[in-house]
Amino acid sequence: MKRADIKQRVVSGSAWTLFANVSSQAISFLVTVVLARLLTPGDFGVVAISAVFTGVITLFQDVGMGAALIQRKDIDDDYLSTSFSVSLLAGAALAILLAAFSPLVASFYKEAVLRDILLVSSIGFLLSPFTSIHTSILSKRLEFKKVALITLGTNVVSGSISVGLALSGYGLWSMVLGKILSQPILIPVVWTVVKWRPKLRIIRRCFTDLFGFSSHLLGFNLLNFFARNLDNLIIGKYLGPQILGYYSVAYNLMLKPLQLISWSIGKVLFPVFSSIQDDPVQTRAVYLKIIKSISLITFPMMTGLYMVAEEFILSVYGDTWRPAILPLKLLCAVGAIQSIGTTGGVIFNSQGRSDLTLKVGAVSASAIVIGFIIGIQWGLIGVITAYIAASLPVFFLGQFYANRLIGLKMSALLSSLFPAAACSGFMVAVLAAFRYLNGSVRLEVATALVILILIGAGSYIVFAAKVFKVVEVNEALQMVKRKL
Repeated sequence: MKRADIKQRVVSGSAWTLFANVSSQAISFLVTVVLARLLTPGDFGVVAISAVFTGVITLFQDVGMGAALIQRKDIDDDYLSTSFSVSLLAGAALAILLAAFSPLVASFYKEAVLRDILLVSSIGFLLSPFTSIHTSILSKRLEFKKVALITLGTNVVSGSISVGLALSGYGLWSMVLGKILSQPILIPVVWTVVKWRPKLRIIRRCFTDLFGFSSHLLGFNLLNFFARNLDNLIIGKYLGPQILGYYSVAYNLMLKPLQLISWSIGKVLFPVFSSIQDDPVQTRAVYLKIIKSISLITFPMMTGLYMVAEEFILSVYGDTWRPAILPLKLLCAVGAIQSIGTTGGVIFNSQGRSDLTLKVGAVSASAIVIGFIIGIQWGLIGVITAYIAASLPVFFLGQFYANRLIGLKMSALLSSLFPAAACSGFMVAVLAAFRYLNGSVRLEVATALVILILIGAGSYIVFAAKVFKVVEVNEALQMVKRKL
């Protein structure tokens, strides 16, 4: 594939994926704000606990077959039908497993409603296989526009159901039922878009080939999920659902830039890099360009969120959520690191080295888990501090092996991140100076939030465009001027 074609597909795919994610996250954010006004932090905490168990079950939903289909160069109907059939069997088994363990989970956390939540959630595992393989087909074809529109439509329907139920007095069930009730609506839409129809059969050679790749990826996803969610398990058990509710809101806010930017681009890069996996020179060039572009967006987003955390929480969520301010500030450091670190896995998987994904993930997960266990001794802030301490060495470990796989020097990677880091630092200095000079002025929190955002964005753009003369920023500004 020519470099021009690669660029066009990355840009087009990223644009559509970013559009879907931005729109979906905006919807998710608005839904969360409405629910935060109607429900309690304790409700959020209970649902966060249930999400850990439904989430870990979800990892086994398609046994990693979707990613294997994308990575393999040549697949036929036997491969697709095998993937569907395995996913369907796995979904049924996992639904039964989740239902069986639901009473134990409820007893462990002393929250009886958890049993009912997990029982109802198990229904989703019976429905998910009817869309997961179809969306993998679209991603393999690089038809990201269709994937984006399906993703956006799903979130609109799910969010609308959740808000409607919350306004009708269904409490925490509004968060649980939204996604489940939207699935039956999604299935006929996806099957209309993707004309392929599965056959219930499992071909041994296809399963062996796909599982050889997906087994390592499945192991990594399990470890990564456990590392990412052990904090919820520990906080929910030892500090209670209310504290977990504050942490959950702060953590999900920190994740927004990753979901909007890094994960959006990662979905595009995996099939694109898989198609050029035999050309390390082209892979390096595209990868450096991508991580520089990611950092130019996520670094100022995370540092900016740190600077306006208090005004944001109080004006958007209300004074009830004040205890979430400090956790949000601390988590911004993790978000900045992970916005780049998450791209390393794309390199491993696109190069067919899912074994490296598993090995690096095992070490990383171990470091984070140990940090959580130690940090809980000092409460919520101790857990977050331990998370930050573990994230930096984890980032360098994963990046070291990803770089080595494509022959990329660490100095080249760090150089590509420097402009975003320097411009973000300047923005923080400007905002800190503004706070100091206007310390005696009392502004309404919403007004202060708007002023700080405008000053922060303006100072960052000026410094990036005029001082560092960042090509990507100036190109973006020129594009805006042409549109105006």
